[in-house]
Amino acid sequence: MSASHLHDVARAFRDALPREDRLEVFRIDGLDRTGVPVCEAALLPANGEPATIGYGYGFEPIEAEVGAVGEVLEEYFVGEWAKRAPRVQSSFRAMVERHGLDAVADPLTLCLPAGSAWTPDTPLTWVEARRFPDDTPISVPIEWVAAYPYQTGIPAELIMPITNGLGAGFDLGHALAHGLMELLQRDGNAVNYRALDQGVGVKMDAVEEPEVAALLERLRALGINVTVKLAADDFGIPNLYVVGDDPQPAISLQLTACGEAAHPDRARSLRKALLEFCGSRARKSATHGPIDAIRHVMPADMADRQLRNALAEEQEPRPVEAMAEWLAQDAAELRRRLAGSVFRVAREVPFSALPDAGPALSADAGARLDWLVRALAAEGLDVIWVDCSPPGGSVRVVKAIVPGLESETMSYGRLGWRGVRRLRARRDPLLLDSPAPGALRVRLRPEDETRCGGPAWWDAPAAERLVAPLFPLYRESGPFAAQLLLAKRCAA
Repeated sequence: MSASHLHDVARAFRDALPREDRLEVFRIDGLDRTGVPVCEAALLPANGEPATIGYGYGFEPIEAEVGAVGEVLEEYFVGEWAKRAPRVQSSFRAMVERHGLDAVADPLTLCLPAGSAWTPDTPLTWVEARRFPDDTPISVPIEWVAAYPYQTGIPAELIMPITNGLGAGFDLGHALAHGLMELLQRDGNAVNYRALDQGVGVKMDAVEEPEVAALLERLRALGINVTVKLAADDFGIPNLYVVGDDPQPAISLQLTACGEAAHPDRARSLRKALLEFCGSRARKSATHGPIDAIRHVMPADMADRQLRNALAEEQEPRPVEAMAEWLAQDAAELRRRLAGSVFRVAREVPFSALPDAGPALSADAGARLDWLVRALAAEGLDVIWVDCSPPGGSVRVVKAIVPGLESETMSYGRLGWRGVRRLRARRDPLLLDSPAPGALRVRLRPEDETRCGGPAWWDAPAAERLVAPLFPLYRESGPFAAQLLLAKRCAA
C-alpha cells in the first residue's frame, strides 16, 4: 500500500471518530532502540471517561499511525454497536425453538471455558450477526461481539470478552479479512506457544523482502537475539511469532515482547510478526514502564488523565497483581522464566518450506477474503460477522466470529475440539481422557467430541501451575495500573 493511500486511510479513520472527543496520536518508539516507528493513539472522550487506546507500528510513521488509529476505530465502534444493538434475553433452547437451529450459534461451538455450567436452558443475552457470504442472520451471545466487558453493560455471562476478531478498513474485504486472520492467528498458537511453546524455530534461509532482511540484521547488530518461531501451518497459513532475548533491555519487561502473525503470504506474515515484535517492546515500555520515562513521549495532560483513570478504573485483579510481580523482577529472573518455553528451540524448519499463497493476496483484499473463507469452509468452519461500521460508509469496522476456532486456552481454559485434537495428538498431560481431581470437562457437542477422539477433561490445576509465573504473557493490566500498585505498596 502506497504512502499516499495510507495517508488517505489515516484521514478517513480520523474523520470517522466523534468530533466532540479528542484524538491524540504520538510516537512511543523513543522508549526503545530498534528504530521502528511505533505510535500510540488515544481517543479522549469529552465526558472524561477512560480513553480508547490503540498501538501501531511499521517501516514508515504513517503505517504506525494507521495501525494505531485503526485499533481505536475498531474498539470504539464495536463498543458503540454493543450499546445500541437490539438484545434478546433468552435461553439457547428457546431461541432454537423460535428461530431454528441454523439461526442460533450453539455456545458449545464457541470454545466455552472447561467446566462451564452452561446448559441449553441458561438465560443469555443475544444479538444478531450475519453469516458470510450469504448474509443470513444468526444470533450470538453478546460477549462474543464486545471487545471489553464494560461494553456489554451487563456482567459477563459465559466468557470474558476479548478483542480478537476485530477489523477495520476502507472496504468489507479488508476489514473482515483482518478479523479472520486475527482469529486464525489465535487458533494456531492457542496451545502451541507461550507456556505451551513447542520449540519450533524457523531458519531464515530465504527472506523475500529486503527491508525485512535489513531489520533482522539491525536487531542482531543491536545485540537483540531475535528468534522466529512457527506455531502452526493449519489451513496452509504460516502462523509465526517473533521473540527476542536482549542483554540490555530498556526495562526488563522488553524481554517478554512478542510479535504474532498469520497470513497466507508468508513474507507478509514474517513482516507483520517482526514489526509487531518491535512494536511490543515500545508498547510494553509505554504501558508498564516507569511513569517518569513515559511522560517524555506522552502529552502531559494525557499522562495525567490516564493516571487518574488507572486509579479509578475497576480492573481484573489478577492481571494487575501478576504484572506488578513481573515489574518487581530483574531481567535475569524474567529470562530464566522464559528460557524453557518462549526462548527454547528444540528443532528448526526452513522458512522456504513454509506454505505460501504468494504476494497477490497481500495486494487484493477481496481475493484475500475469498481465499480465507474457502480455506475455512474446507475444514467445515463457517464465518459469522457483525457490521459495527460508523455511519457514512467511508470506513468499515467488523467483528468476525468463527465457531470452532480456538481462543484463550491457557488464561481462561477455553478449549474447543481443535485444541483437544492437538493436545491429544501430542499426548499433552494437560488433557485427560477421564475425570480426575480438579480436572474440568471440556464442553463440546457430541459430534465434536467424536471428531477429536472422545470426551476430554482439562487438568486445570496443572495448567495453573504452568501459567502462574507467565500470566502477563496472556493478560496484561491497563496502562500504569501495575506501576501504581507497586508505588502504593512502597508507600505503605
